[in-house]
Amino acid sequence: MKVGYGRVWDPSYPRNARIRAYLTRRFGADITVNRRWEGSRSRRIPHDVLTLLFGLHGKQLYILAEFSLPYAVLLWIVARVNRGVLVVDGFVGQYETMVEDWKKTRPGTLRARWYSVVDRIACRVADLVLIDTRVRARALADAHPGTEVLSLPVGAPAWALPAARPEPRSGGVVKVLYYGNYIPLHGLPVVLEAVRRAVGETELSVTLIGHGTPRREIERRVSELELDGVCRFIDPVPEEELAGHLADADIVLGIFGDSDKARTVIANKVWQGLASGRTVVTRTSPALAEIADVCAGQLVQVDGGDDEQLAAELAAALVRLATDGGRTATDTAVALEAYVASEYDAFGRRVEELLAARRR
Repeated sequence: MKVGYGRVWDPSYPRNARIRAYLTRRFGADITVNRRWEGSRSRRIPHDVLTLLFGLHGKQLYILAEFSLPYAVLLWIVARVNRGVLVVDGFVGQYETMVEDWKKTRPGTLRARWYSVVDRIACRVADLVLIDTRVRARALADAHPGTEVLSLPVGAPAWALPAARPEPRSGGVVKVLYYGNYIPLHGLPVVLEAVRRAVGETELSVTLIGHGTPRREIERRVSELELDGVCRFIDPVPEEELAGHLADADIVLGIFGDSDKARTVIANKVWQGLASGRTVVTRTSPALAEIADVCAGQLVQVDGGDDEQLAAELAAALVRLATDGGRTATDTAVALEAYVASEYDAFGRRVEELLAARRR
C-alpha cells in the first residue's frame, strides 16, 4: 500500500508517528511524509499548497495530519485525481483549538466562523475522519451528519513503561509532575491554586516541564502565591528524559481546563503517566470511561462547578494521595496497549474496506 501523509508538522509527534507505525506494521505501507514548511507565513502557505498538490501523486491512501484541517480540500483534490481514499485526522480541530482552548478569538466573530467552516469542510470531504475518543466521535458524527467518524485513541508511546523510582521519597515530600505547553486546556491557574491549598497540609515538590507563551504568566503567579520554594520550572526535554521525570514522580497531573474539549479528551500525559505506573490526577471526563476500568485507583478524577471548587477538589486529592503516592502499578501499560490495539485493528479493517470499495 502506498500512503501519502499530508502536511505533518512534526514526524515525531506521537499521534501521526503511531498511525504511520501501525500502517507499516499491518500493511507494509510505503509512506511518503509531506512536511509542513517552517518558513514565514507568506512563503509557507504557497509552499505547502504546491507540495501537497504536486508531491503526493500515485498513492492509494491519503491522510491529512493533525493541526492541518485548512488543507483538507487540497488533499481531497489529490486523492480524487489518484482515485485514493482520504482520511482526515480531526484530532486538533480549528474551532475548538483557536476559539475554545487558546481563546485567540471570541465566539461569533468572523474569524471564529471561519474556523468552524474549516472544520465542517474537512469533515465533508473526508472518506473517514479520525478523532481520539468515543465521546468526541459521537459528538462529531452528530454535528456532521453523513460523516463517518472513527475513534482512534492516543495511547502511550513505547518508552512509557513502569519503572521503579530512582530513590525512596525523602522527608515525606510528594513529587508532583506537570508537563506540556501551558495552554488553557491544561488549567494551570487551577493547579497552582490547588497547590497553594495543599501545601498547608502536606509537603509537595512540583516540577513543571515545557514551554509556551503563557509560561511567563504562570511563573509570575507562582511568585504571587509564594510557591517559589515548591515549584521548579524546566524547559522542554527529550522523550528519554521525560521518561526519567515520570519515573521520579509520585503524581502526574492531567488537564483541568473548562472547555468542551477538556471534558471529552484523554490527554497524552494521562496515557503516559498511567502507562508509566504513576498515579494520575485529572479533571473528570466522560471520555475516561474508556480506560477507567483497567486503571483502578491509579486514575483519580476530580471536578467542580467552578475553578474554585475544582481547585479545592484537586487540593484534597493531592493531600489524600500523599500517604500512598509512592506505589508503582506494573500491569496498566499492558492493559492500555491491548485496548488501543483493538481500536487500531478496527481502523485497519475500515481502511481495507474503503480501499476495496474505491477499486470497484
